Amino acid sequence: MKPCNLTTGAVCALMLISLATAAQMPTDTLPKAVRPGQPDTTFPVQRVKDTIVPKEAADAGDTAIIMKGSSDLGGVVITSRKPLVQVKAGRTIVNVENSVMAEGSNALEILERSPGVNVDKDGNISLKGKPGVTVMLNGKLTYLSERELSQLLKGTPSGNIARIEIMTAPSAKYDAAGNSGIINIVMKKQNKAGLNGSVNGNYGVTRKSRAGGGASLNYRAGKINVYGSYDYWNRGEIEYLDFERKFYENNIPDRVSVQQTATDEPLSTHTFKAGIDYTLNEKNTIGLLMNGSAGTYSNISRTDNLLSRYHGGILTHTVSESENHERWGNYNYNLNFLHRFDTKGHELSADLDYSGNTFRSNQFLHTLFLGHNGLTSQRKGRIPSNTDVYVFKTDYARPLGEKAKLEAGLKGSFVNSDNNLAYDTLQANGHWVKDLSATNHFRYKEVISAAYLNFRKEFTGFTLQAGLRGEHTFTEGRQITIDSLVKRNYFQLFPSLSLEKPLDDNNKLQLAYSRRVSRPGYEELNPFRVFRDPYLYFEGNPFLQPELTHTVELSHDYKSMLVTTLNYSSTSDVMNWMTGQVDSINTTYERPVNLRRFTSYGISLSATLEPLPWWAFNGFVNVFHNAYKDEGLDNSITAWTIYLQNTIKLPADFSAELNGYYESASNYGSAVSRPYHTISLGIQKLLLNKKATVKLAFSDIFRTKNYNQRINSNGVDMKMLIRPDSRVLNLSVTYRFGKHFESRERSSGSEDLRGRVRSGG
Repeated sequence: MKPCNLTTGAVCALMLISLATAAQMPTDTLPKAVRPGQPDTTFPVQRVKDTIVPKEAADAGDTAIIMKGSSDLGGVVITSRKPLVQVKAGRTIVNVENSVMAEGSNALEILERSPGVNVDKDGNISLKGKPGVTVMLNGKLTYLSERELSQLLKGTPSGNIARIEIMTAPSAKYDAAGNSGIINIVMKKQNKAGLNGSVNGNYGVTRKSRAGGGASLNYRAGKINVYGSYDYWNRGEIEYLDFERKFYENNIPDRVSVQQTATDEPLSTHTFKAGIDYTLNEKNTIGLLMNGSAGTYSNISRTDNLLSRYHGGILTHTVSESENHERWGNYNYNLNFLHRFDTKGHELSADLDYSGNTFRSNQFLHTLFLGHNGLTSQRKGRIPSNTDVYVFKTDYARPLGEKAKLEAGLKGSFVNSDNNLAYDTLQANGHWVKDLSATNHFRYKEVISAAYLNFRKEFTGFTLQAGLRGEHTFTEGRQITIDSLVKRNYFQLFPSLSLEKPLDDNNKLQLAYSRRVSRPGYEELNPFRVFRDPYLYFEGNPFLQPELTHTVELSHDYKSMLVTTLNYSSTSDVMNWMTGQVDSINTTYERPVNLRRFTSYGISLSATLEPLPWWAFNGFVNVFHNAYKDEGLDNSITAWTIYLQNTIKLPADFSAELNGYYESASNYGSAVSRPYHTISLGIQKLLLNKKATVKLAFSDIFRTKNYNQRINSNGVDMKMLIRPDSRVLNLSVTYRFGKHFESRERSSGSEDLRGRVRSGG
């Protein structure tokens, strides 16, 4: 970087005055070389990329620029703090590491507190009221089933998350999966020079206690960057579920089932990461990363089910005790390479990934029929699942002058999943016999080959971005038990287009269109049955088709402070878990089906403001209309959500955060949910020269986050109330340590390259 000459303009003078103010140094104490008004004096200014945080290890999430010059001045640091929420047209960034409420939570709970994101009772994620979200970790697809992804997110400590990127209009560079958009969870990584690290611990109280802790370490010097981390978390949770179901005889209500369930759901996880980046030369960097998670989860429940005549008279009264013990391991290996050409922004990257996933579930269900001379029913199940994922990806970017850029890439992925479900029932003679109606061995293969081309150019008065992605999909689902095979083989094009038009210095418009897809997961395709109790089970559907969505968004951006967005989307063959029942045996089931059409349109407003120097405010309001249509189904509703977040700076390095969320009545498939709201509060204190952070967070203070749902369609009349363990008081402590040194040389190409390497993290 060239030195600033103080006689060439006021910009450098203002920069230096700001430096003096930030360092709290009177002007007359500054070295002569940096006093304003001195003619013909130069002051070499350099951003040291190897040092991203203040020399005294400032609070996480701060960014520091170290100015170097006269030895009398030493190192002067300007510290700026990223806002918690950054909003742009088509993209929202939540800087999780800056949140007082983040510590002691998991990734799924952090998503629940993100603008525009909703997580339902089963861990399914929707964005701006629309289902079909693709979740990525560090820019990579997980290739997990919904249940496995939910467990992975529950077992990912929030303290490991740097930020969440929410994209409603991604370009062709990203996978076409995800009808309503992409959520990319970016984990923390270190870029500081020297030896640095942190240790953390947290303890929370709910209906049961939860605790966790971990450590991270990073060493960076010369051409090598080595890093690693480990975290352990033990989460206690008790949940209550109430169901009321009506059964019919000749289309007339004849019986009613009232069910009450209490579950104990302990979760224990280990997450870890280790990697190395090596700068071969100024143009080439190679990296190796290994990360993963392993854990156990149990669902131990007791269910009381009373089946009566609709107009009175008990038919059966059962008490069921159910145990489901799960354990999993998720291990990922990544080899990455980055080559930078002579022109800035001209680069070629490549990634090779392998992911091995194991999942084991052992179930036991014991039911006692009261009043039937001790009659009992017992069932046990074993669900082993193994999934291997291989991915190769390469991306090429080339600037075309100063105002245009061309991107292109190739990607191939191969998924192989093996699930062998076995159920046994206990006979009256005391022998266990295989239940052929529920036992099934299912193997699933998926191969996706993709290529994309994306072009962006600034014209006079507007900016155009156009892209096209082509994906060929081959799937094969084989039910070995009944010798059934279902294949899919198809090629699809996914265009994307965006136009950005500045109106003046403060206002701009953006119009975006994209076509996207959601493919069924192997768990949805597997027709095996999973029983919650003798009268309720879940099963997959091997004939599910992928759903396709066309989305249009029109956004107005005012100073990146107020973003207003109109959106419309139409989805064909929408996949939806529908509830059905077999009246003759008083049984209810859920299975995924393709509905004919899902239409959604709405308007959202995002605000990022600082009304006062000590008060930062983020608000998000979304009003939307969702309509599900199919034969015998027409479920439409206009709903709205509001998210409010306030960050308050207090004296003596204290800060506080107050969050509120409200969701009106909403719909999903044939179900309609009642409104609910939550209020959360947190306070933070910096200690030990800002090297330590203590946070106290109180989530869902009034325990108002209850899922109250009603289904009344296609002969099903069911009410459901779920009261999760959402009120949590959590105390967390983080301590950062390390030696931060400055390079004596100016930023070189190799240093810039090391800072840009995609080291997983």
